[in-house]
Amino acid sequence: MLGIVLKTVNSVRYGNLYERVNENACSLIPNFVQSINSMIDSLADREAMIKEYQNELNKKIDGLQEIEQLKEDFVATLTHDLKVPIMAEKNMLSFLMEEKFGKLNEQQKEAVFHLKNSNQELVELVEIILETYKLNETKINLVKEKICVNDLLKDTIEEMKPISDSDDIQVNFFTEFDGDVELDKFYIKRALKNLILNAISFSEPGSKIDTAVCIDEKNVYIKITNYGKGIKKEEVKHVFDKYYTTAKKFRKVGTGLGLYLSNKIVKSHKGRIMVESEKDNWTTFAIVLPR
Repeated sequence: MLGIVLKTVNSVRYGNLYERVNENACSLIPNFVQSINSMIDSLADREAMIKEYQNELNKKIDGLQEIEQLKEDFVATLTHDLKVPIMAEKNMLSFLMEEKFGKLNEQQKEAVFHLKNSNQELVELVEIILETYKLNETKINLVKEKICVNDLLKDTIEEMKPISDSDDIQVNFFTEFDGDVELDKFYIKRALKNLILNAISFSEPGSKIDTAVCIDEKNVYIKITNYGKGIKKEEVKHVFDKYYTTAKKFRKVGTGLGLYLSNKIVKSHKGRIMVESEKDNWTTFAIVLPR
């Protein structure tokens, strides 16, 4: 009799909720048998409820994912459409700076200079959004080649100069490595631009940003240090989260995508980004790439 009960309990234990104790075989203790069978009935009902709840939850998740995809597509389409007039504006401002439409007085030159720098910030933000969307849609296909890290960093600093100059921020360069690393030049340059743009955003006007290339036996470190507000310890772990930004706290423009995108790019190179910060003093982001 006990063997019959144990056999049923074991069968239920392994997922068979249709198994029941035969009451006729255990006629000496009918109430006990009835209790066992009632318990199994309750488990079966609970299982059915869980499956129904799971189905409803899956439908809601699918709906949310569809809404999220629609939002992503809308933002990508809007950003792509915005890029055309922004690039046209960039070209026109360049023509004005070169005085192709006539001489400018000093006040006009200064006004166009600031407009050109603001336009460059818009260009960078639009490109960050577009590239993030592309990487969400497709995997990163790297085209690696041997690149001089020093030249790559210096070129990137030069390209970001219009933005750093607008706040009179000096970007310094140091190196202890004079060699090449195998990487995708386009993507690593995008990661560097994002980190430098981030450093500029959180620097005080008239301050400096230090960039450096360092090495150890296994890795190359590209470090970017700004001397601004710093990052709280509890916020450091979130800086690479999608859409996470502390820019609003300091009245800065930020999408919360630059660091997210940079992290994805560096990870695709089998590297990582390290963050160190001291509140109200300095913050260093370091791209670590295998040599």
